[in-house]
Parts: sequence; C-alpha cells; structure tokens
Amino acid sequence: MELRINSIIKAHTKISYAVETDEPLQYDIDCAEGSNIVSNPPAAVEAFKSLEYKLIRMYPHSMAAKDSIINYWKDYAKLNYKNITLCDGSISGLYLINRLFLEKGDRVLGYVPTFSDYAADVIMHGCEYDGIVLKPENNYKFDADELIAALTAEHKLIYIDNPNNPTGQVMPLDEIEKILQAAEKLGVTVIVDEAYGEYMPKENSAVKLFEKYDNLLVPKTFSKGFGLAGLRAGYILMPEVLNPYMTNITNPYCMSELSRVVAAKVIQDEAFLQELMADTAKLKKMMLEYPWKNIYAAETADSVSICLLFHKNPEVDMAEEFIKRRILVYSGVCYDTIGKNGCRFRVPAAEDMPKVMEALKEIDAID
Repeated sequence: MELRINSIIKAHTKISYAVETDEPLQYDIDCAEGSNIVSNPPAAVEAFKSLEYKLIRMYPHSMAAKDSIINYWKDYAKLNYKNITLCDGSISGLYLINRLFLEKGDRVLGYVPTFSDYAADVIMHGCEYDGIVLKPENNYKFDADELIAALTAEHKLIYIDNPNNPTGQVMPLDEIEKILQAAEKLGVTVIVDEAYGEYMPKENSAVKLFEKYDNLLVPKTFSKGFGLAGLRAGYILMPEVLNPYMTNITNPYCMSELSRVVAAKVIQDEAFLQELMADTAKLKKMMLEYPWKNIYAAETADSVSICLLFHKNPEVDMAEEFIKRRILVYSGVCYDTIGKNGCRFRVPAAEDMPKVMEALKEIDAID
C-alpha cells in the first residue's frame, strides 16, 4: 500500500545538518553547531544541581519561564503572558509561525544566505521564498533598501535573522525599523529571528520596537548564547491579538517543566552574557585579524560566535579540508549562493584555538 503523504512534502527533500548517529565521530573539534562552548552559564550549572524528579513526573504548568522573560525585557517592552508562546527552541517557533500565517501559494521575502529552514519550511507549505541575495562584491553585507525595494503586498511574511546565520553580521535596529515601516504600509508581517541575539547588545534587539509595531514577531532561543541547546527551550514574542490563534495550533505542553525551570533561572544572569560576548570577541578577533593570504571572512560582528569563511580558490573544499584535520564545520553548500570554498565556522573553546589556528594556516597555504 502506498501511503498518501502530503504531495508538496513528498515532492521536496529537505537538507538538514542535524545528524543522529552512534558511529564514531570523525572529528575532535566541533566548529559547526551553533551551541555555546566558549563558557558555561553559572546559573544553568546551579539550576541543574537543584533539579528534582518531581519536575518531570507531572505535565508542565510552571509560569516561571514566562515571568522571567517578562522581567528580562521589562525595560524594552511591557509584556504579558499572552505575548509569549513557549516552544522547543526557536526553530519550533518558526514552524508554528509558518503554520499560523501561510496558505498555499503565499510568498515570503528574506535574505540569502540565511538559516536554511526558512525557505525549506515555506516550500513545504506550498509557498514561495523570494531571497534577496547578499552580494559577494559587498562582502555579503545586509542592504535593507534592497529588500524594501523587492517588497510587495503579495508577500505575507518577511524573515530576517539578526544576527545573520551564517555570516554573524548584525543589522542595526534603525535598519530593522525601516523594514518594519515599509512592511506595515503593505500589511506584511516581519519575523526577526534572534536565535543568536544574545551575542549582540541587548539594546539592538527588535524587542525594543515591539510596542511600536503590531506587525512584528520575535522568536528567541536558549540554545545559543545561554548554552542550553540540548534542553530545547525557546519562545516567540508576538502581538497579543495572535494568542488565541497560536493556542489553536500549539502543543499545550510545549517546553518541559525541567526546561521552564532552568530557562527561568538562566535568563536572569545578564552579567554572564556580557562576559560571553567579550570572550567570544577575543577569540574571534584572534582568528580574523591574522594576516591571511587566501582565507577571508564575510561581513561579521566580533561578538557573534559564527562567521562565514572563504578560500579565494573556488576549487578548495573548506569543509573537506577542515575534516581532514578533524575539525567539523558546515559546508557552504548548505546555504543558497555559497559554494564549497565557503563554510560556516563557529568560534571554538579557548583550549581548542591553537589547533584551529594551525589548521587555518595549513588551509591558507593552499593556492
């Protein structure tokens, strides 16, 4: 019997860099996944020490995470419970947003390269993703005016990741606001995905614009800067008017009780985030300020843990060269418009930096 799968999903193959395996690892150093390995958040360590079995015995009901989120953003927006949807990491939030808004034939606008799941999930809904290409001749730098020029009333959503994945560049808040203003005039909703938001100054968050624009949604996660990738915890900040509709499609027990309790404590440690940005910038500058001959980086921010590295020779396979040296990175071919001579690189732990620098020097010597 042939199972009658959704024809749109059946017609497409999603390329995912998430891997489940019990095979021996082919690498010693992971510079691929976006988790924080530069430093451990003390609040998370302490929270885990105090966990009790009773937290997972019952279904999750705790409001601790929402209370802490409201408190964390209190100087930027007056939030209430109905402004917050908890989810298993921000990626689950993105899927919820698409389910809430998209109908077959809709169009979505965004940048490329960007987080690959934006386009992949939009296509799975039978919709089109219009990507504004970040230009190599401009070192892949954001151009808000170019996106605005391509925006039409036919677009239902705009996706912006800030900081950008894979480049690690940060779009200034005034540029985000320009896009919001243009979108508002056309009835278009803007999604500012801040998965890597804890690696940029808090005052650059789109949450600062939350009360000013009712066409803004901001997905957040505890996976990156907060160092809780394995916990699967995140949330969406959204206009209150969306709450009943989001409730219609959301798992009522999304985010476990354990996740809620730990996330509630970790988000209170803002001093840790300042230290994380400083430590990340120190390591990243050590790498990027070296006088490379063939290696260069796209536009990026020092404090953001990821960047897009290139070799000048288009025939050099960066991911392959790194794995030969037992270092894992994400190949540029995982991203639209980027070839094999590019790779997304995540800053390693300080103790791994000498080996990483040695590998980079060897790859840089390839002509």
